[in-house]
Amino acid sequence: MSGGFQAHPDRLDEAAKQAHEHADKVDEHARTLGSRTGGRSLGRGKFGAIVDNAVRPIVDSMIHDMGRAMAKGHRSIGHGLELTGRRLEEAERSLAKDLKAAGHDVEPGRSPLGADGLRDAYRRRVDERVAELDRQGHGPGRHLNVSDQQLKDRLGVPITEKRKVQDPPILNDRGFPIKKGKSRMVDMPARDADGYISSEKKIDPLHGPNARSRPEDVRYDDHEVRNKETGLPEPHRCEKYSSAFNDNESYMYADQHARGRLDPNKQEPQEFEFGPEEAWGPGDHRGRFRGFFIDPQNPVGADGAVNYRDVDFSNARIKAIYEPDGNGGFRLKTMFPVPSDDHNRP
Repeated sequence: MSGGFQAHPDRLDEAAKQAHEHADKVDEHARTLGSRTGGRSLGRGKFGAIVDNAVRPIVDSMIHDMGRAMAKGHRSIGHGLELTGRRLEEAERSLAKDLKAAGHDVEPGRSPLGADGLRDAYRRRVDERVAELDRQGHGPGRHLNVSDQQLKDRLGVPITEKRKVQDPPILNDRGFPIKKGKSRMVDMPARDADGYISSEKKIDPLHGPNARSRPEDVRYDDHEVRNKETGLPEPHRCEKYSSAFNDNESYMYADQHARGRLDPNKQEPQEFEFGPEEAWGPGDHRGRFRGFFIDPQNPVGADGAVNYRDVDFSNARIKAIYEPDGNGGFRLKTMFPVPSDDHNRP
């Protein structure tokens, strides 16, 4: 692994060679692409798609090398992306040079892959990988591609319960109690053993952004979680925190780190918990997460609206759960940030 996450030279040379071969084939079957026209058309149409596929090994190599370096603590994700940007520029210049040598003019100052160039190819590759993870389970659907409102809706509304309270005693003019205060039943928010607010009517984000305006079935899990006795969907589950990742890159590299810990000989569910710095290298990664919990001090305002507190992700962890895919591999069932109670006390 070289500093800066650049792709191995052999891979770059091979990708350039493939680009030359593809270019020759395109010229053979589409003579109308002159050298100047070809240079302006890269990144669009059939020729653009072919060249884009040729540079994919470069992008994949960078993603792999960057993830490996972060896992070893050599680079943080922020530093890695900065250096990767430089390498993308270098790879782009190299590709332009090789294409020009093969007889394809590339306009000065213009990316050989079109207006967005390799950076766009990198972003697309990241998005493609996250989309694949989304098809594997419910991780991105609940813990990445969600709005703040959907995260709050996951928490539901506080449960109220009747509790007996004792009014203060009546005191005489000397301050001594002369009559015991009355006891009465009042509605109070229910709490768990740790003092966090217990809630109900939680909305599953997988029902979509308009779930709040839909019928009551959105309160149930939108996947194959059903009661074994009744066969009916189980109510949506969410603990005291509703949390999510902030960006696709963070999610992708966290999955890449966790997959490196899978034991292929154990074809059974496997679960891992690790710190952000283990996946993304050193640094303050709190900004890569977001989340809420119901305010234990003031769960419901005077207007009846639920009050929330932002989660403090200091010392947070990441949990990833995998299940066998039936083909000898594993699919990501879910992955989410796990806040520390020490920084989110009731």
